Amino acid sequence: MRSLTTNLVNTMTYVVSAILIIVFLAIDISIDNWVDAEFDSALTDKSNYLKTLVKVTPQGTEFDFSGEFMPEFGISTKASFFQLWQGSNVFERSESLRAFAGVDLLKKDIPVNSTFFADVVLPDGRDGRAMVSYFEPQVPKVNRSIMGKVEPMWLTIAITTEDLSQILVIIDSSLAIGLLLVIVLIRWAVVKVIHRGLTPLNDLNMSLKNVDVTQKHIPLSTDSERYLEIEPIRNELNKFVKISQQYLQTEKRITADIAHELKTPISELISLSEIYIRYPDDQRIGASYKQDVLSISLRMKTIVNNLLLLQQASSENISLHRQHININTLVNQVIEELAFKYSTIHSRLNINNQASDLSCIADEFSLHLILSNLFDNALYYSPPQSVIQIRLATDYQGLKISVENQLVTSINVNDLEKLTLPLFQAEQSRSNSDRHGLGLAIVENIAKVNGFEFGFELVPTDKIMFSLHIPAVADS
Repeated sequence: MRSLTTNLVNTMTYVVSAILIIVFLAIDISIDNWVDAEFDSALTDKSNYLKTLVKVTPQGTEFDFSGEFMPEFGISTKASFFQLWQGSNVFERSESLRAFAGVDLLKKDIPVNSTFFADVVLPDGRDGRAMVSYFEPQVPKVNRSIMGKVEPMWLTIAITTEDLSQILVIIDSSLAIGLLLVIVLIRWAVVKVIHRGLTPLNDLNMSLKNVDVTQKHIPLSTDSERYLEIEPIRNELNKFVKISQQYLQTEKRITADIAHELKTPISELISLSEIYIRYPDDQRIGASYKQDVLSISLRMKTIVNNLLLLQQASSENISLHRQHININTLVNQVIEELAFKYSTIHSRLNINNQASDLSCIADEFSLHLILSNLFDNALYYSPPQSVIQIRLATDYQGLKISVENQLVTSINVNDLEKLTLPLFQAEQSRSNSDRHGLGLAIVENIAKVNGFEFGFELVPTDKIMFSLHIPAVADS
């Protein structure tokens, strides 16, 4: 399993290390270039000094050099070298070249008054750097008119670079060690900072371990310290816990209601059987016993079937067979099926059909079940002689069906929000053994599975309207 902390530590270490390496590399290159430039500058200064010692007199060209002031060109283990040419002839050599009689320093054809630098191997085998200059010797102003043209001269100075290389190695090693130490320290600091920064997340995790979904107050919402990144997670977790509490309460209520619904017919069966066992010869009991048992059993079967249908409607695996349906034909079929329960159904239902397209594509069983429940619900919970308005309309979004009926007793806001809860019944209907509070719950779940939009609202004059919208996209 991947670790968020490890990923953060590694990522930050890699990024910071890459930046530091680039910075240290730039510093190292800059220092190397600066040292090389200073070394070449020192070569140039020595060369210019030696050039000033070359003078032209009426007697000829002279080189007034004294080894006392520049002992580095003398005989020593770390000696430097210089050599002068005038034309093709060697004019002067440093004392350090006496041990290398047949060896000349670098000479290169270059323009007058220009210089050339090159890395060379010194006569004694050491690595060095040479500067070649091609210049005109200085002529005193007083003699310039009487002197002829003076032939230019070459001057080559060669100095060992071993000390320079050692300095550069020390600088490079110091930078490398410093870089390594900085990376180690940064990784240590990153680990500490990230672990400390993730403390609120760990505290949230510990709070989650102690959460009891049965509590009314969630401890996640009592922390005094808030963090911008943690707060959205905390809020969503609180919502999830509250939803879980609601589901838990709903499950408890449904379980209690199922037990209540089944307990009544079971108690009736037990009471009826006990009476019949005690008075087997009583003709009044025996004559209706079989019919009473069948009636109670059918009621229990209806409850169980509705519960199974509710469970099936809540499942995503429900099988849907979408096909073209003539809405007028289906509405008339539902009305005829309900006619045996409501003899005045044809006079009470006022159908206002404004649908331009009388067909829709939907699952016939689902749509039939929804309309049956909505019509039955409207007929049962409205005054006996009241008129129920059924409207059919179509637009570019699809087909809309609305059922509006008057209420016998007004519904408060709390009961209105619970109408689609399984086994929820308004108080005035609990005494009826044929109503179990499952119809609207089944309608809502079936509509959701089919992609229909189902809703309801109170309208003026104590009326309630249920609406069902079958989107045009459902046709696909």
